[in-house]
Amino acid sequence: MAEDIKSVGIIANPASGRDIRRLVAHGSVFDNAEKVNIVRRILLALNTLNLDRVYIMPDSFGIGNEAVNGLWGEEKENFKLDVEILGMTVTGTAEDSFNAAVLMEEKNVDIIIILGGDGTNRVVVKALTNTPILSLSTGTNNVFPIMAESTMLGLAAGLFTKFSDEEKEKVTEPIKCIYVIKDGKIEDLALIDAVVVNESYIGSRALWHTDLLEEIFVTRSTSYDIGMVSIPGRLTEVKVNEDGGVFLKVGEPNQKVRAAIAPGVIREIGVEDWRKIEQEEIVELPVKKRIIALDGERELIIKKDEKVTMQLSHADTRFLDYKQALKLADSKNMLEVL
Repeated sequence: MAEDIKSVGIIANPASGRDIRRLVAHGSVFDNAEKVNIVRRILLALNTLNLDRVYIMPDSFGIGNEAVNGLWGEEKENFKLDVEILGMTVTGTAEDSFNAAVLMEEKNVDIIIILGGDGTNRVVVKALTNTPILSLSTGTNNVFPIMAESTMLGLAAGLFTKFSDEEKEKVTEPIKCIYVIKDGKIEDLALIDAVVVNESYIGSRALWHTDLLEEIFVTRSTSYDIGMVSIPGRLTEVKVNEDGGVFLKVGEPNQKVRAAIAPGVIREIGVEDWRKIEQEEIVELPVKKRIIALDGERELIIKKDEKVTMQLSHADTRFLDYKQALKLADSKNMLEVL
């Protein structure tokens, strides 16, 4: 019988929250020293729950090592958690997050905690086939990850490892995504928005100009989120936990909306047409040369003769509702001290 190891993975992207939008907009800066503090608080919470192991992605800054080595006094004396920095090559690119997620899933971690923005989360979700995630916002246009105290996320993740399979299903939610399909093959995915841009080369990856926007496909549409989703958000609502999305054409305006496309940046956008999209619906794009940006970053170059469709679906993994996990743990008296 296989040994039942209770373990958590942590992927802290050292580059999140540091792209060009710090120069052209007014995004918050999450420096790596603060990410060390966040990871340390997660570890201290996990340390109270008798986990078997925690795996941390290595990076050039050494966030995981700094988080552990910075413990002092009583907290260091009482720290018994087995922390392992993954043995993998560090490239300093998004490939690190992808490879770390693959390794953590191979090690059968119960859940992965991600520190990053929409882009980091997209890369990790692409890598996974079944491991649930919990994501803390440290990026730029943060729609997918949540803002919360990392101590509570650490507690929720650690308690999650002790739930039954049925309970794990109960406290996690499906993750909507948009699959980009090129010539019949899934090429990539977006968690929040897939945006068609009238450009022929990628250049700066971060998407912040609006002049060349053509089509916007989103998995949610709210009046309070930032980024490209704020454009359809002026027109209709599709919540994160309900099926469906929105497809919008930018152009000669039947109407104009003001949208917060980046921190401190509000633009007037002309809307030619828009409609709600059903779950699993496929949208066909005109055959032409263009760039497709995924979750705020230019990613795909489409050639003039390539057929591209986009499908609203669900990713292979699920997202932990940390509040529901803590409520369930309290109902089971899991944090009571006898």
